[in-house]
Amino acid sequence: MADNIPDTNTTDRNTSSSGRAPSIPTLNAGFYTDINNNIIGPSISTYNVVTTDETHEPPDTKSILSYTSESACNALITENAQTYSSIKDDLRPSGAATTSEDNRGETETNMGAGDSKWIAGENQKKRQSSNASLRGHNTKYETKPCCLNIERPVVSNIQTRSATVSWTLNNTEKYESNLPMTFELALSSSGKNRIYKHIYTGDGVTVVLHDLQPCTVYFLRVAIIRDGEHRSVSEVASFTTPGCEPDPPLAPTLISRTKNSLNLQWKGCNDNGSKISRFLLEWDEGIGEDFKSCYTGPRKQHKLFKLSPSTKYSFRLAAKNHFGCSNFSETAVFYTSGNTPSAPLPPKLKEAGVYSLSLEWCAPTNPNPNDTLTYVLEMEEAKSGLGFKPKYNGEDLSCTVKNLQRNTTYKFRIFAYNLEGRSNPSREVKYTTRPARPGCPNKPHVVGTIHARQVTIGWDLPKDNGEMKISSYSLEVCENSDAENLWKIIYSGTLQEFLYDDLQPGTTYKLRVFCTSPAGQSRPSDVLTIQTPALPPESCSSQPLHSKTKGRDANVLDNRSVSGKSEAPVRGKKAKGTHHDKKECPSSEKTCAAVNIVGVGMFGGTAKVTTPGTVPAMVPMLQEVENKVPAKQSSTCIAIRWEEPHCHGSPITGYNIEYGDKKVVTVKRVTEYVLKNLQPNTTYRIRIQAINHYGLSPFSPSIRCKTKPLPPEPPQLNCVVYGHQSLRLKWGTVSSKKSRAIFISYNLLMEDRSGRFSVIYRGIDVTHKVQKLSEYTQYKFKIQACNEAGEGPESDIYTFTTTKSPPTALKAPKVHPLNNNCYEIKWETLEPIKGDPIVYCLQVNTGKKAHQIYKGPNTSFSFSNYDANSRYRFKVCAGRQYETSNGLQELWGPYSPSALFSTHKHHSGHGKGSGGKGKGNHSEKGEKCKVGFAFIAVLCAVAIQFFSFI
Repeated sequence: MADNIPDTNTTDRNTSSSGRAPSIPTLNAGFYTDINNNIIGPSISTYNVVTTDETHEPPDTKSILSYTSESACNALITENAQTYSSIKDDLRPSGAATTSEDNRGETETNMGAGDSKWIAGENQKKRQSSNASLRGHNTKYETKPCCLNIERPVVSNIQTRSATVSWTLNNTEKYESNLPMTFELALSSSGKNRIYKHIYTGDGVTVVLHDLQPCTVYFLRVAIIRDGEHRSVSEVASFTTPGCEPDPPLAPTLISRTKNSLNLQWKGCNDNGSKISRFLLEWDEGIGEDFKSCYTGPRKQHKLFKLSPSTKYSFRLAAKNHFGCSNFSETAVFYTSGNTPSAPLPPKLKEAGVYSLSLEWCAPTNPNPNDTLTYVLEMEEAKSGLGFKPKYNGEDLSCTVKNLQRNTTYKFRIFAYNLEGRSNPSREVKYTTRPARPGCPNKPHVVGTIHARQVTIGWDLPKDNGEMKISSYSLEVCENSDAENLWKIIYSGTLQEFLYDDLQPGTTYKLRVFCTSPAGQSRPSDVLTIQTPALPPESCSSQPLHSKTKGRDANVLDNRSVSGKSEAPVRGKKAKGTHHDKKECPSSEKTCAAVNIVGVGMFGGTAKVTTPGTVPAMVPMLQEVENKVPAKQSSTCIAIRWEEPHCHGSPITGYNIEYGDKKVVTVKRVTEYVLKNLQPNTTYRIRIQAINHYGLSPFSPSIRCKTKPLPPEPPQLNCVVYGHQSLRLKWGTVSSKKSRAIFISYNLLMEDRSGRFSVIYRGIDVTHKVQKLSEYTQYKFKIQACNEAGEGPESDIYTFTTTKSPPTALKAPKVHPLNNNCYEIKWETLEPIKGDPIVYCLQVNTGKKAHQIYKGPNTSFSFSNYDANSRYRFKVCAGRQYETSNGLQELWGPYSPSALFSTHKHHSGHGKGSGGKGKGNHSEKGEKCKVGFAFIAVLCAVAIQFFSFI
């Protein structure tokens, strides 16, 4: 309970039981009323917070404390009603009178007689002054006078976080009781005349405050709002909440750990009015049962020894002060270090595929049951010489390795990991992928000429034999007359040619071939379509020319047949007309004359003869088309172009293109084609022949075309120089003169903060320095090679870590005399670098050798064991200490400039190190300069003599 004091400048002198005075922040108050003189300012019609610049703001609902109103609903204030409260000189947390409230909202307290008289006199003076001020104010604003005053609020039932506030009215004159009247309670914790916050507005006269802070001084005042025109403010009342036990601290954190120790630290908490005297740290001893105390004291760090390896320990923390012990913090769980797992058994083959191997393995014995084991499966291709490379990293006990080669043997081994490190590798095992079915052979081709009743068919080996030897080939045939498109095998064996002699003249046949290996049967090849030529009609003895002739032609023939010795020379010429039409059959005109012993007779009439059609002429021109194939496909494709030859009486239906190892592809009647699925960086010999109804033309002259190489594989990326702000990366090797002919550039990519990789270097160099990095930070990189065929695949992720930055160089140390036989050497202080402490190393040089005379965290050293008539040079460097898995490490910076300290007699005294530089040094420098100038002069003289003789 707080006592009310008439003097408004009086402050609460109540303190907590610990003797610690509560702090009162200083802020500016902003109210319309002068509290010391009880002068009522301008009235306000709405409920707003008044700020220091006399502007109105809505009340801050977040800053208003919770309250409970206990006023009666039907309380009425009568005229000239006066209520007296108990007022004492000082506020006391205990022993104060309690305040009670009746159903009408009136408050009565006990007070002494002497105090009552004094308070009454003081209150009367205050009311007279307030009324006079109010009358003057109302006269100015032409409002009705208000003689309604309010007593200073009374605070009772003061707890650490709550208090009860009540107030009463003091009426000196009559007023109309039916006018509305409300009360406004304001609270401040920053000072009597500082900023107040409105926490209650209503017609009640008792409010319970909640959510207060322990050991804090609060100031209260009540304002009356009546008829929305006038407002009067009570005197300020203050009270102090008592202190209590501290708030629960945060859970302890782990600094470092070993197999047998844990080093913990924690932070302080809110003391709630009494300084924290000690902390209580409890643990479960690694058993998981009840907590027991392991440390009690004022320090905020504790290290536990003689613990079990790889064991779970739980901790909780509490704080104590004068009032008692706080609640415990949340439980923190830490583990001691353990051992690495034992070597696992080798992986077993679960299933072998053509391009994959499924493996499984068993978990080894884990010495740390609380840790989760992860596994790394490594693979090496037999006879490759590339070594083992990781293929899987995870917690599963099985995985499938994909993208392997067919019928290839691979080596496998496995590692197990836990939080402590990696196990030894398992025993190496070998597993082999299955062979694949062979690929389909190329389209069969005709060997030689197609005859009316026989033809020789040949075929090549398939491109892909499935890594197994081909055991047999099967040739199938289907006649075009067969409506059901039935295929029958006409040959099965190991040869690659077959003479098919069961043909019919003038018939079309379809042929295809497939091959078989121990792994299975391939798909059939593309279909080859051939047509046997028709046989010519039987010869006519009466008309050898098989054409219509005139009568004179017949006579000539008859004469030839009568005279057995006669000869009949024949001459002719090609018919005029559509000679250039390649689709027309060529024709010619023939004349015949008889010859006997006398001579040649006259030629007879002209006969027109048409020759039969035949195979097309040779393709006249075949060439490669540049820039026809996209760059990404230039390593496996070649584009060619040719001219269409003479058809020789039958339209051309297609072309056979032969390339590589006698591989033939048949295309339609086009003059351009792109050969696909070729080998990169390979030269191919290409030739072409035309096809018509009568057969195949001769092959054209061959041309040589070369595919471009594949995009290169990424090189190995290494970091050759580690720095605290840079990394120098190197990849590949410097190319020789022979390999420089193949232009290769590189793209270096680095991961940014969003996890994406972006190019930071693009060029032909094999080294690059990445700068502007942060110290002791991991950075991820990828490398990619490019050539004329395009960009190659990106490499795996490489991770490199920058080093810690060494301390900067110090200034030269300074030497100060302490007494006749001792000097003090001082140097500047460096701040810790990111929490790492700084130590210093001091060296002294007597002319021949340097000796370390001090190493530690101090920035001064007393030097006394010196010799007379000697010179000493001191220099100092700073070192950075940090913890790693290998223990405490030190990173030293450069040495400072040296400071000279001389004990020669000609010096005036033992001063600073720089004082050792006297006249002797200057004279030595002068002598050296003279010798240098003399040497230069001699050289100039020699040069002049030399040039004069020339």
